[in-house]
Amino acid sequence: MNTFLQILSIIAFSIVVLVVYNVLKAYVLHKIKINKWIILAAALIIFIVPMALWQNMPIYMSRYIIPGLFVMLFLWFMDLSGFLGKRKTTNTNYTTNSSKKNKKPDVIIRPKAKPNRVKNMKK
Repeated sequence: MNTFLQILSIIAFSIVVLVVYNVLKAYVLHKIKINKWIILAAALIIFIVPMALWQNMPIYMSRYIIPGLFVMLFLWFMDLSGFLGKRKTTNTNYTTNSSKKNKKPDVIIRPKAKPNRVKNMKK
C-alpha cells in the first residue's frame, strides 16, 4: 500500500508541475526573452546547490519545491531549444497528378528576345 501511495504522489506531482508549467508558458514565459543556456545553468544550480549547502532541508522543500523548479526550468530550456515545439514544415509546392485544383499546364518561362545583341554580333 505504501508503494501505491508513493506512485500516486509522483503522478500527482507530475500533473501539478506540468499544469503549472503550461500556465506559465501561456501567460509569462513566452514574453521573457532570455538565452536558453542561462535557463539550463539556473536549472542545474537549483538542482545541485541546495542539496550541497542546506543539509537539514525540510521534506517539502526537498521533495516538491526544488524538483518542481528544476523540472519547470528544464522544460523551459527544452522549449527554447525547440525539442518540445511543433516541427516547422517547409512549404513545398509539389503537385500531384490526381489533384483537381491544379489541372493547369505547367508554365514555361522563356527568355525575352534581345534584338540589340544580334546587331552587335554581325560586325
